This record gives sequence, C-alpha cells and structure tokens, in this order.
Amino acid sequence: MATAAAPKTGLPLSIFFYCKDCEKIAEVTRVGSRYVYSCNICGTKNVAFGTQRSIMSFFHLDEKDFEKSTEGAEGAEGIAGQESPINDSGSPST
Repeated sequence: MATAAAPKTGLPLSIFFYCKDCEKIAEVTRVGSRYVYSCNICGTKNVAFGTQRSIMSFFHLDEKDFEKSTEGAEGAEGIAGQESPINDSGSPST
C-alpha cells in the first residue's frame, strides 16, 4: 500500500519539519534532490524533519509547545500518533 506524500517535499504526510532558527514547525521547500529543505519563514536551510514524536523528543517540546508551533504551518500535515518508518537520520527505524 502506498503512503501519501506531500508534493513539495516527497516525504510522507506524517513527517513534520522543524526550523531550528525559528524554533517552530514550518512549511518548507525542497532544495535540490537530496534531503535538504529551506524554511519558508526565515529562508535558512537549518531544518530538521521527523515524526511528531521524534521532533518533540529531540527538541524537548511538550504537547502544548508542539501544537502552538504548528498553528498556521501548512507543511505540518502530520497524523498525530502515527509512527513513520523513517527516523530523524532518514534511514528506516528498527
């Protein structure tokens, strides 16, 4: 069964993008053919991506912070509670 992918990023919709400079979930644009993304808010390439759980854990966000940072972020079309087979490093999780 195929997983739906976002047209701008090519990654599953359960993947969130976190701008380390803006310190919030951001809509991004893919740069080139590699897993490099630029933030549409500040324009930097300092963007991490992962599931909701991995972003919250790595950047020490609680549920309130995460939901607050996703307000207005069109690129945050993730499905809460759904685990993705791709981890923060881009490789399959075990």
